[in-house]
Amino acid sequence: MVSSMLPFALGVLFAVPVTLAVVALRSWRLRDAEAAGMAEQVRGMAARLEVVETEATRSALRIDAAETVLLEKGVADEEDLEEARRYFEQNASPRYDRDRDGSLH
Repeated sequence: MVSSMLPFALGVLFAVPVTLAVVALRSWRLRDAEAAGMAEQVRGMAARLEVVETEATRSALRIDAAETVLLEKGVADEEDLEEARRYFEQNASPRYDRDRDGSLH
């Protein structure tokens, strides 16, 4: 009886670590795939952020150029420009509204 149990016991002792190794390998591969997906998302977000920063810089340059032209042509003075800035800052609606737009995630 003991001799017939020995192969079974050895089989169990061999099967358990092999099963654990297979499960661990599969889990590691899944985490690696998730990490690669997240890295791709981060790269995409970084690219979009760079585009937004570039557009903001261009817009700021256009505003500076427009202000310079208005001042040099005598169409407006500093007080007029400040009044226009205050007007648009006070009356501008926010682009993002959490209640209207929901979560950013």
